[in-house]
Amino acid sequence: IFYNIDNPDFVKNKFSSLLNDSGSEPAVSDLPETDTGQLSSSVEESVTGGDSGANEKEIEDDVEAAAGESSEDNQTESGLSLWQKIRNFFTNQKSEKENESSYPNRLEVNFYFSGLGEEKKLVSEKRTIFAGNADIAVKNAVQGLLKGPTQPYHFPLIPAGTKLIGVETYENIVKIDLSQEFLENSLDTRILDEYVIYSIVNTLTEIPEVEGVIFYIEGMRIKIYGNVDLSVPAIRNKEYIDENEE
Repeated sequence: IFYNIDNPDFVKNKFSSLLNDSGSEPAVSDLPETDTGQLSSSVEESVTGGDSGANEKEIEDDVEAAAGESSEDNQTESGLSLWQKIRNFFTNQKSEKENESSYPNRLEVNFYFSGLGEEKKLVSEKRTIFAGNADIAVKNAVQGLLKGPTQPYHFPLIPAGTKLIGVETYENIVKIDLSQEFLENSLDTRILDEYVIYSIVNTLTEIPEVEGVIFYIEGMRIKIYGNVDLSVPAIRNKEYIDENEE
């Protein structure tokens, strides 16, 4: 077999010598060239069939069609995948912008102050503040409390000279950072301490997304103010709110 591949003349000569010695068959070398060509042609026809050209054409067409369908499927799948990613990207961008734009630019807020009377209640003044997001709304609300009431017989509760240093909201809790005057200028009065804290807390919880308040003094958290426990976020206390004013 190996010689048949590497040296066909060697095998040809071997067969020729054997046939010449026996005298029964003519040598392969003596066969006419035309016979050899016809034999080769007939062998090819027997293997491939008479209509091999047509069959090959059909096979090629089938392969090309299958390849085309596969390519189209891959392109379609890839295209849909890319389109889905693009659509999801812009959908997410749109959702974020909608969430930002959904927060009102202005808010109506009840500001709570002290009023005349023997009842343990705060009085309210409804005002409109600029917002856009919770931080801006909280900042403007605290500034409004620091400026004090606008109606007669209403009195401010936050100690004089107090300044707002900063605000920050996180998960419905707001942190307000006030200046040292909030402690230094406060009056040592049990009831007034509660009024001060809940005038701030009840005002800020009027703002959407604000449920509790944490107090800081120039960057340091305070956990007690007079007799008011501030170790946990202070939440809205309706005990100080007149139901008719809500």
